[in-house]
Amino acid sequence: MNILGLDISSSKIGIAVLDTADNILVSETIRLKSSMPLEERALKFETRMREIEKHYTPMCVFVEQPALMFKGGKTTAQTMAKLQRFNGMCCYIVYSVFDMVPTLINPRSARSKLGIKVPKGSDSKKVIIEWVKSKYKEQFIFELTHHGNPRPGTDDRADAIITALAGTELDNS
Repeated sequence: MNILGLDISSSKIGIAVLDTADNILVSETIRLKSSMPLEERALKFETRMREIEKHYTPMCVFVEQPALMFKGGKTTAQTMAKLQRFNGMCCYIVYSVFDMVPTLINPRSARSKLGIKVPKGSDSKKVIIEWVKSKYKEQFIFELTHHGNPRPGTDDRADAIITALAGTELDNS
């Protein structure tokens, strides 16, 4: 039995499959083209979920809850509506493929449950990537850009792992 963690956005989906000892079995990102309609992106996600279902049997699926509040100038109502709509599509696909309702996990609650502290003014993405890297050393491998930053999508993979871990912790408490 495994744990599936997902970080869903309309441009990338982070996927993590962990075993019951929290070892990483799958850590990947699906990249989605902005030119694709949401339905086509959802189909791409469904195809990957069906491939995962052939190799792994999740006992639970945890999905990072989409943003519920505006982030100072970064998010528009249209963007939030699109993200909510796509998240719903993906949650339905999870239900359809694995015959279980996924549990939504608030990202702040997830970090708190795992004891991850993001200092004020810090880049939360980098803090989370470093936390996952320190926990998983050889299991969480990623490339750096020529500027020395983690390649795009690394944060989505890390968020999916955090979501799976925190979901398991919340389930056991």
